[in-house]
Amino acid sequence: MLSMRKVIVFTAMGAVALVSVWLIGSRVAQSRRDFAYQKALSQFQRDLPLGTPKGDVKKYLDSRDVRYFADKRGGSRIEAYEVTIGQDPDSVVCERWDVYIALEFSSDDVLKQVRIRRTGTCL
Repeated sequence: MLSMRKVIVFTAMGAVALVSVWLIGSRVAQSRRDFAYQKALSQFQRDLPLGTPKGDVKKYLDSRDVRYFADKRGGSRIEAYEVTIGQDPDSVVCERWDVYIALEFSSDDVLKQVRIRRTGTCL
């Protein structure tokens, strides 16, 4: 009976160790992705200061062959350009999330915000 207890304890300790290693690896990988996203964000923020007209932002993206899409968000006016910069992996409760740089415009069609945006679905 004592040896059965030892087997259960060692099995539980092994499971805890494996889960811990997996969690640490996941956090390290997410940190690397977040660093890359921040680097991309910094470049856009440096090259496109707030207040830049929408036409100049479009010229900047086109001149660098940056693939982007126009986000209209319920109307016909373009409210943002979004540039895909990566994907966060799926998990037990979430599907894979797409990660974008969102270049958001004011009603005056000037750049009002440059930020990281994630879209995805969780339970």
